[in-house]
Formats: sequence, C-alpha cells, structure tokens
Amino acid sequence: MRDRIADLIQNTPTGAEFVEAQSAMSLLPEKDLEWITNNKRQNLFVARKLIEKNGNYPIIGTTTLSGRPLTITTIDIWTVEISKKLWLVNQIKFEWEQHSSSDHIFKWLDGADATQKLETAWEITKSKHPMLTFQQSIPKEKDDFITLLDSQFISKHEKILLMDSIKKRWSQNKYRAKLTGKKQYNFILSDKAINRLDKLADKHDLKRTEVLEILLQMEEEKGTYIQEKKSITKGIT
Repeated sequence: MRDRIADLIQNTPTGAEFVEAQSAMSLLPEKDLEWITNNKRQNLFVARKLIEKNGNYPIIGTTTLSGRPLTITTIDIWTVEISKKLWLVNQIKFEWEQHSSSDHIFKWLDGADATQKLETAWEITKSKHPMLTFQQSIPKEKDDFITLLDSQFISKHEKILLMDSIKKRWSQNKYRAKLTGKKQYNFILSDKAINRLDKLADKHDLKRTEVLEILLQMEEEKGTYIQEKKSITKGIT
C-alpha cells in the first residue's frame, strides 16, 4: 500500500500535497513499525490484537496480502486518530514482547529429534488440551506448535506443566525403546562377583549390564573361559 501511495504521489504532481497530507493523518512512520518482522507467528498475534483493540471488529476485508505486508496495510487503513494509533501499536508491541518472553520454555524442541519431539508434543497436547488441537493438524515446526499455544485458553504456568509432561513422555519412550529385545532377570551374585563386576564397569566406563552382555557374547563366540574353568575344577576334585 505504501508503495502504491508513493507511486501516486510521484505520478500525480497536482495531487501530491493532498495525498501527502492524507498519508500524514493515517500512516505511522516506518521506524515505529520496524519491530514487526516476517515471522508468521508474530503477524498472527498482531492481527488478533488489532481486531481486539478495534472492538473485535475486522479492520480489513478479503485480500491477497499475507504476512508483514498484510499487517502493515491493516495498520495503515485503520481509521483511528494517528496519535491514538501510535499508542495502540506500541501497546501491541509491548504485549508481544511480554508474550514471547516465555518462549525459552520451548527451547527443548530444538536440535536433534525435533520431528519426533513435535509428534510427542502433539500427542500430549491433544490429551491434556483438546480444545487447542481441535480441527488442527500436527505441527511441522516448533513455531507452529508455539502458535498453537498462543491462546487465552492456556496460561504460562500451564504451558510449563505441559512441556514438563512432554519431556517426561519423551524420556519414557526413549527408555522403552532401549528395552526392546530385553527382559529383566533377578539372580544372586556373591560379594566377590559383584566387586569384580563393579571394577570391570569402572575400568571400561560401562554399566554392569553392558559388562555382562559383552562377557556373555565373547564366551558364546569363543567358548574359552567356562570350559577352562570346568577343567580346572575337575582337576581339583
């Protein structure tokens, strides 16, 4: 919109002063809008706030614009006195900064296994907050998931609890995956055997179970130590 106004001023010299005067009455300086980025989530937040501060009435009709251009155009055509418009936009800026200040709680969703983590986050959110996931699709990116939680129906404290539940389920799933193909056995070892097991585990920086698995595998493959021990025992008896 601002580009079209600039073209109009340039191509219509006789009406330039009028257009400039009208622009000054409705358009905020660009520096006051620099905080609005191309971030999809931020633009959705600002769009909701603009409607809210307009008495819950839409400001702009159907348009092919999207993202930041749509947000800026909506602010430009908002029929509010310029000083009040600036005050309201600055208020929205403050609300966005406050709202996004808690984004650090979602840092865990970054990095390795991000897709699987989002799948777990979706499952838990569907279970605990079905209203938020109703008629929504599984988020493909972290920002999509956070946008899902940009709702009046969930507080910051509830978001923290939700993330704790997601992390807990993730850890449980990872633990169960490690147990695939394993069974628990309870047996008694002598103190001497336990000491030997602990020493081997410490020496090689392994868990007790890992030491036992290695020893069993090596004995199965080479069949040396048990047979040798049996021979020694027979010789003694």
